[in-house]
Amino acid sequence: MLAGIAPVFAMNNYDDPRILLSFKDKALTPELDILRIKAKVSSDNQLIFEVKTRGERINGEAGDYFFLHLINGSSYILRVPVNQIKGDEVLVYESTLQSKPHARSSLPEELRKSSLKADFSAKRIPNGIEYLIPMDWIDFGNDFSYDAYTAQVSMQGDTLSIDKIYDQAGKGRKEEKRFSAITLLNKLCTTRKIILTE
Repeated sequence: MLAGIAPVFAMNNYDDPRILLSFKDKALTPELDILRIKAKVSSDNQLIFEVKTRGERINGEAGDYFFLHLINGSSYILRVPVNQIKGDEVLVYESTLQSKPHARSSLPEELRKSSLKADFSAKRIPNGIEYLIPMDWIDFGNDFSYDAYTAQVSMQGDTLSIDKIYDQAGKGRKEEKRFSAITLLNKLCTTRKIILTE
């Protein structure tokens, strides 16, 4: 009987705006292989995106970064180093959103450092990182989507160039998870637990 229940929960996870499950890619080193992103709300009204990987990196190859890609009116990239010794400082890059409302977005090859004055932060967790975003930053009149990447980048002044994308949480999906921002907030405030099938 239990064997027949598990697939139902797995299908629900793929439709739940609070989680984006990824696929294991054993061709990648563990710290670059994204397993999932989970969205939640903290007690102090921060929107938290928890990005989990198969492993972590203390030091090593420079130029590798975690990206959290948010679309909420515009397209934003929140960048944090993969290497733990480089710290948890979040740098924000922005591009104008030019895709059609329901078209799948892709990362632009070049982004400019944003002048956005929002209190974004990040902290390390075992095998991953959490991005903390102030709830009052979100424009609830717009659609919302999110994705995470591991990528190699180079920087020149305020311009970030993406040299190589290692992994993307939403890789292989035909459609992007895009929904109204208020739908995400409503789902985050429900009491139903997210059941992970890993």
